[in-house]
Parts: sequence; structure tokens; C-alpha cells
Amino acid sequence: MFKISNVSVKIGAGLLAFLLMVAVVTSLIVKRGFDQAEQSAVQLSADGLQSQSKLTLMQLAQQQAQLYDRELQRAARMTIIAADFMEKMHATGKSVDWSNTKNVVYESSQLTLSPDGLLYYDGNPNRTTEILHIGSITPDATTDKSLRDSAILEELFPSLLSQVETGSGIYFQGTQLTFRYYPVRNLPELEIENGAAEAAQSARIEDLPVAPNNNPDRKTIWMPPYLDDAGQGLLVSADTPIYYGDEFQGFIGIDVSLSRLDERLNTIKPTAGSFIFLMDADGKLISISPENAQQLSSRELTADETSPNGLLGLTLQGINPELAKIMTPNTLSQSGTLDIDLNGQPASVAYAPLPNLNWSLSIVVPLNEVTAKSQEVSSAIQQNGSATVRNTLLVTGIFFLIAGFFSVLLSLRFITGPIMQMMNGVRSITAGNLNVSVPVIANDELGELATSFNQMTSELKHRTHELSQTSAELQVKEAQLKVATLEERQRLARELHDSVSQALYGIALGARTAQTQLERDPAKLAEPLDYILSLAEAGLSEMRALIFELRPESLQNEGLVAALTKQADAIHARHKINVVTDFGDEPDISLDAKEALYRIAQEALQNVAKHAHATKVELSMQNKNGSLLLEIRDNGKGFDVSHEFPGHLGMKSMPERAAQIGGEFHIQSQPGEGTVITVTIPK
Repeated sequence: MFKISNVSVKIGAGLLAFLLMVAVVTSLIVKRGFDQAEQSAVQLSADGLQSQSKLTLMQLAQQQAQLYDRELQRAARMTIIAADFMEKMHATGKSVDWSNTKNVVYESSQLTLSPDGLLYYDGNPNRTTEILHIGSITPDATTDKSLRDSAILEELFPSLLSQVETGSGIYFQGTQLTFRYYPVRNLPELEIENGAAEAAQSARIEDLPVAPNNNPDRKTIWMPPYLDDAGQGLLVSADTPIYYGDEFQGFIGIDVSLSRLDERLNTIKPTAGSFIFLMDADGKLISISPENAQQLSSRELTADETSPNGLLGLTLQGINPELAKIMTPNTLSQSGTLDIDLNGQPASVAYAPLPNLNWSLSIVVPLNEVTAKSQEVSSAIQQNGSATVRNTLLVTGIFFLIAGFFSVLLSLRFITGPIMQMMNGVRSITAGNLNVSVPVIANDELGELATSFNQMTSELKHRTHELSQTSAELQVKEAQLKVATLEERQRLARELHDSVSQALYGIALGARTAQTQLERDPAKLAEPLDYILSLAEAGLSEMRALIFELRPESLQNEGLVAALTKQADAIHARHKINVVTDFGDEPDISLDAKEALYRIAQEALQNVAKHAHATKVELSMQNKNGSLLLEIRDNGKGFDVSHEFPGHLGMKSMPERAAQIGGEFHIQSQPGEGTVITVTIPK
């Protein structure tokens, strides 16, 4: 019957733990294989979906761009038909007698002048078209000619407009801006109420893009989108000029509802979060809903920008500069796709041009919606992988439990006895008995272990003696390290007090002064700003000087004279104090002495700037009688040197620094007589 000891239990537990670890490692390897397969499958799936979706999106963008362009060109074609009709009617030389035709305005005598004198209009309630004529232009023969020639459009306009599903109105405008519009929308009342009639009093046809001076090629001109005064929403107009030979007679125009076109576009959603927008050749947004504009923008849109016409004239550069760098008008002039970052979310953009208008149509689709199917693949692989790993762990766990049981039985017979002897020896050593030895009872690994144990106890006695000596030495070094750390902290406190904190305090004070001056008298803002700038420049100089101080090798390479010169320049730049320097050759002294002299001079100059109210400082360093003499002399208000100055680290640190390098520190001052500081060190 074997006795089960703690050692046996631990050995058995160790073996069992090892076997379990092997099982876990095996499972992890299997799991890793499934993970790699999952990643590979998901990546291939995502790549395939992205590639296919980009091709599909580009085809969709091209198709919609062509349809959009075709719809707009159909509208423009109606204006060309009407213009050709008028030109051909004139070319025939025939005239129509309109006197017997009801509800058709063919001469200015049929028009009524509004009470405010702003507008001539057709007041017939049964009119089929609207007639408007600017009140500031008295109707004459030219007006009658425009009305007579355009009267033939009364029957043509309805049929032309009916062929454009998105058309909201069609019109003629003569050289005197005599306006014939279909359908009737009570334009006279609207134009007067909204102020358009008053604004039009100074209008001239020569200023319009379709006029001969602006359109010598006699092309159909597309106008920028605008919000209709008659409540038709966002419109875009195409204007075609009318010429009788070489004589310009006006133009035919048609209004196309971008709102209706947008309704069509908004029904095209490849995914739930996708949207479509239009831009012109200058990068201006032509058509996009406020919600989608906010999604496209890298900033919060203003209240005006989210209004119905707030996006008119707004550029992509204005709402998302980073995206504008990628989606340039030059890029969008051709079909293609782009991968973009839309406010932290990856997305794909397919774009295609509207060739006849030089516009571009873009479809934006969030990338996570494109690759949604790949996530389903990932989930399926994860479920299968988890089931496989679970079954693997179960089978290997049972096997390793059986193997562990037999391993414990064998360890009780062949391992526990020798180890227990070893444990007894260890307990003796733990109790302080270093003279213990373990008998070597076998010529195997455990016997070698016993021999090594006996050698270890002998070596342990020797090492214990050495350790006692080393411990005492470490305690001494630890005390020295604490002292050095404390000294280093005190040195850093002095340096920060001497330089950067003062500059930052001055900058903060100057900023408060500038803020107060901005509220009281902005005209005097320059003075505190100049003060802040000078403090910032001085602070920069001081920071460079401080970095210079913290690099002893730089001080050694560039020299004490260069360091003092930089410090003098910093004081002059910051405090506008005239600093006169007089240095000889670079002194041949130790690096520690150079550091100490530099910091004493720095503290003295800072005290002059903060407390002395001086206008001039003389800084000199000369060799005298075999010693090096550093002198700082100012013409400030002076002070009583017999008084104590608690809290002023500089008054304490300067003598300390001088003493550390074996020098003498002396300060001489009286109220109203300035201050002289001298430091003398032997060479």
C-alpha cells in the first residue's frame, strides 16, 4: 500500500497539468486553423463582394447619369424646338391676326400697370399664359413685336411642357425682358409680394448668360439651380436664344424641377445607408438632401445650410475638405469608383459624368453594408469551429485523465521516496542547519540530484557569508542614491523657477490684458499682443537656454560665453532691458564651474527683470589676479541685503552654487542705488 504524500500529489498534479496543457495547446492549434480559415474565407468573400459591388455601382452610376442627362436634354430640346418654331415662322414672312382670338395678349395695350408702377401684366382671369413686363420700361413697338411674335407659343407651350415629366414651366423672354410664361401661377402677385418685381427694375438682358455678348456660339445655356418663388421647389433652367438672322430676339427657357428628379434618385438605394448627390464642374453641390449632406459633411451644418436652398452654391470643399481633395472635378469628369473615409466609416463611391452638362453623379455606399454577407460567412465558420474545438477538448480531456491516474501511481513507487529525503534536507536548511547532507542511495538521476544537493549546501554556506557583506554595501549605495535623487529634484525645481515658469506667467498676464483691452478698446490691442509676442520669443530663447543647460556636452562644446550671450539676448527680447555684455576669451575651467556660473548669471538676470525695475544691466566676465570674476550690475531700485527673502529660491541657490565650485559670492545693494553681484572662482 503506497503512502500518498504531498510530493506525490504535487507530482501527479503537475503531470496532469502538463497533459491538460498539451490538450489545450492542441485545441488552440485547431482553433487557430479554423480562425485562419475564417479570416481567409471572410477576406475572399469581402474582396469579391467589394469588387463586384464597385462594378455594379459604377454601372448604376453611369446608367443614372445617362438617364438624368437624357431627362435634362429632353427639356433643353423643347426650348430648341420652340426657338426654331419662332425663327421659321418669322422666316416665312407670314403674320397672324390675333385680334379675333380670345385670351391671347399680342400687344402692350392689353397689359395693366400695377398700382405701384413696378409691373405691366395680363389681368385677364381666363389667360392661358402669364405676361410680365418691367414697369421701368415703357412699352413700345419693340414690346409689341415681342408679344406678337411670341403669341404663337400659346398653343405650343402646353404640348412641349407635357413631354417633360419633370418640367415645371416653359417661358419666352424678349429683349426688353418681356416675359411670357406657361402655366399660369399668379406670377404678378408673387413677383410684387416677394420683391422680385422691384429688384428687376434695373435688370438688362445684356447681363444674362444667354445674351449675344455672353453666348456668341448661340448655345443652349443651363443656369445654376435656384429656389422657385412660386413654390415649385429647387429648379434648374435651360435657355435657348432666338435669332432672326443675326438679330437677337430673346430666348426660350424651361424650368426643370430638381426636386422631382431627386425623388427619383432617392428611390435608388443599393443599400439602406446609400445616397446619391450631384456636383457641377466647379465642385458645387447641385442636388443632395440636407440629411445626406450632413452625412457627407465633416462638420455640423449650420441652420441656413440645412434650409431648402441652403446648399445652393455650397462646395464639397466647404463641407468636407479632405473628401474634396479626392473627389476633384477632374477626377469626376470620368466614370470610376473610389474608397473613401466618411467621418470615420469606410465607404465606396461610384461616379459618372453627365457629359452634356459637365456635371457628375455620385453614389455613396457604406462599405460595411456591402460586405454584410461576408459577416454571415464568418459567423457560420465560427460556430463550426467552436463545436469542433469543444469535441476535441472533451475527447483529449478524458484520455489525459486516464493517463494522469497511471502516472501518479508510478510516481508513488519510483519518485516519492528519494524526493521525500530531499525534502527533509531542504527543511533542515530552511531551519538554518547548513551542515545537512542527503544520502546518495541510487546511481541514477535522483542520485545525481542528491550529490548536487550536497554540493549546493556547501556552496550555500560560502555564498551566505558573501551575501552578508554585499548587503551592507548595498545599503550604503541605496542611501547615496536617495541623496543624489533629492539633489537632482532640487536642481530641477531651481531651473524651472529660473526660466520657463516666469515666461509662462508673463504670457498669461499679457493674454489677460489683451482680453480686457479687446473688450474695452480694441484699437489698443497691439500693445499687449506685442508684449505677449516678446514674452513668447523670450520664453523660446529661455527654453533653448534651459535645454542648453541640461546638456553639459553642449555647454562644453559651445562654451560659457555663448551660453551667457544667449541668456542676455533672451532677457533683452522678453523684458526690453538693455543688456551690455563684456566677455573675454572662453575661460579654461571645468564643466561644473561653467554650469554653476551660467546658472548664477541666469538667476541674477531673472531677478533684475522681475524685481529691480532696471533699464540697463551690465554683464561681464574677466580674468583678474589669477581668478575668474563674473559680475552682474544693474541700475534698478536696489534693496536691503540684510533682509531675508523667504520663498525666493534664487537668493539661496546662487551662494550655494558658488560654494559648490569653491568660489565666493557677494551681493551689494542699497535702496535706490541698484545692485551688484560678483562671483569669484580660482582658476
